[in-house]
Amino acid sequence: MSYKRIMVALSGNGNEIKLIDESIRIKNSFNAKMIVVHVNDTHAGEMSMMMDTPGHRFTEEDIRNLFRSAGHEEIANRLIIRILTGEVIHKEITKAADDVDLLILGHRKMNAFKEKFFDSVDEGIVNHVNCPVLVVPKD
Repeated sequence: MSYKRIMVALSGNGNEIKLIDESIRIKNSFNAKMIVVHVNDTHAGEMSMMMDTPGHRFTEEDIRNLFRSAGHEEIANRLIIRILTGEVIHKEITKAADDVDLLILGHRKMNAFKEKFFDSVDEGIVNHVNCPVLVVPKD
């Protein structure tokens, strides 16, 4: 199979260098177009009533900086980036991946308690997306 359009989903939390490196290796192997997607929580960057924030609101420049910090300056400047907003990450990524040939995700192990009761975000995506998925373990 030849991959012409590859999508990489970045969470922006944790070390994603291996994910970025692998996605670029595959992009180059197939001479494919690469799209990077990130889903911001609808309330990211806002103060809640509990005086905390539900996370950083990522911008295109933040995503480019992740690639730069992984040593991929040239590619960082040419990325196609889709910043989405939503409450349910797997639904947003499933919609965004509708027109790609391969989706590449990172995976970080959950603790034993969470593992018994919840699917990880990447499992939710794999269960709903219509294209092949490559899951790269995170550190």
